[in-house]
Amino acid sequence: MPLLRGIYLFVRLFTAPVGVEMADALGIAVGAFGRVALLSATEPVLDHAHSQVHALIKLSGPDTIYQVDGKRAKLTGAQMVLVNPWIVHSNQRPSGNDPTLLLALYIDPLWFGEHGNQILTGSKDLPFARATATTSSLLQEKAAQLADQLADLHSDEEEFDTLLRDLVWVVLQCSRTDVMSEQSSDRSFVSDHRIRKAIKAFRQEPSKELDLNVVAQGVGLSRSQFYARFRQCTGLSPRTYLDTLCCERASHLLSDPSVTIAEISELLGFSAQGHFTRFFKSKTGVSPNNFRMAHIEVGRVLR
Repeated sequence: MPLLRGIYLFVRLFTAPVGVEMADALGIAVGAFGRVALLSATEPVLDHAHSQVHALIKLSGPDTIYQVDGKRAKLTGAQMVLVNPWIVHSNQRPSGNDPTLLLALYIDPLWFGEHGNQILTGSKDLPFARATATTSSLLQEKAAQLADQLADLHSDEEEFDTLLRDLVWVVLQCSRTDVMSEQSSDRSFVSDHRIRKAIKAFRQEPSKELDLNVVAQGVGLSRSQFYARFRQCTGLSPRTYLDTLCCERASHLLSDPSVTIAEISELLGFSAQGHFTRFFKSKTGVSPNNFRMAHIEVGRVLR
């Protein structure tokens, strides 16, 4: 599998005094592959989606239940949760329970080469056959090694690359990619030029202020036609698709210390910073401040 190299960001491992709850984000690496996060899951995460290939691997703590494409998917030590690009999922865990330590992979489809291009255009079966897969001892070993790398402020890029490539390969093996996908694989992302035009408008400048009625009129559809056709082509509502893009833009901006969280909130069309904070955490499980304060670029702390 070819590995595209790029700029990497490693998140600082947070430690807390005895009796103080540890931060949700324990480690994050960002690169050409997408994003890898070591998370301590303590709060529910509402319906959301990702443009990346997404896998959740439990390392310790209690089991938890996800909803993936409307179906129940249990995350345990022996079973991982798998989410194809643009599939809606959530984790309605109750607040206050013991944390679940997990490794979350958000892998850019383009990292898979030509196969990734076909996934993005809907002309290829999605990478995961089911929303869950049994974890092998090798997968658990690779996941633990990668988690250790995320906890190391001085992680070696080449070693991290190798571990991630090996882990993703094992994830794909365990997911039985030769089986026809049971997740929504009948979507045709580019079949309707009107939906392509709407997606282009969304991607130009994702914002919560964007009026979907105006977008519908701009592509020549009524509101009801637009919503129905958009869901038929993407598997998502226009609002969920736009929220996903807003989260991705927020994650990118939060990695830049020159842009304040208040400025990010304004850029994304939120009327108040508190609204942006609640939105970001509800979709990612991590507050914007936690996400930002954790980031460390290789060799240089971001302030």
